[in-house]
Amino acid sequence: MRETGIMEKFTELFDELEHCDEEEQKQKIEEMNVLMDEMNKDEIYFAFPKERRNKVNEMIEKKKFSIENTIFMLKHFVYCKALKVNPCLFGCFSSLNKRLEKMIIDEDEKKKEERNEKLLTDLCECYVILVDGHIGGEMLSICVPCLLKVALKKEENEEIQKDVEMALLTLSYAGCGVKLNEVYI
Repeated sequence: MRETGIMEKFTELFDELEHCDEEEQKQKIEEMNVLMDEMNKDEIYFAFPKERRNKVNEMIEKKKFSIENTIFMLKHFVYCKALKVNPCLFGCFSSLNKRLEKMIIDEDEKKKEERNEKLLTDLCECYVILVDGHIGGEMLSICVPCLLKVALKKEENEEIQKDVEMALLTLSYAGCGVKLNEVYI
């Protein structure tokens, strides 16, 4: 597939991430997020192939990419992916998927008062959509209750409502039968 101008710029920004400090990375991710908004479903499909996911994992491993910036980038990607691409088109294994699994399990195993619920939710959202909802066993028993807990919030706060919508979107991706238009009418 020949890269479009959007994909070329996206690739260029992604390749620069490794050589930037955390603040510069955040700025580049913001630019990448704008580009993802403009991508069509085919471009989104190819935005984070296995090689790029593995590269993100490698950058985390080498401490060249913070988990905060990783989540900032992945949350926007999975949101765009969920809106533009049919499930079951990705589902590729990557070292990043395994890292997210481990982080989810580690966070879930912490005592309730030590657990960062927002981080756990963000990790679950990224993981479930990256693997196209092909989750089972332990991951299913952690992610679904975590996402349901967020989805059941009934506050008027706009930011919380965005969290609720993302949790519902992720649950629908996981095949849990939750539809956004049937909840909170």
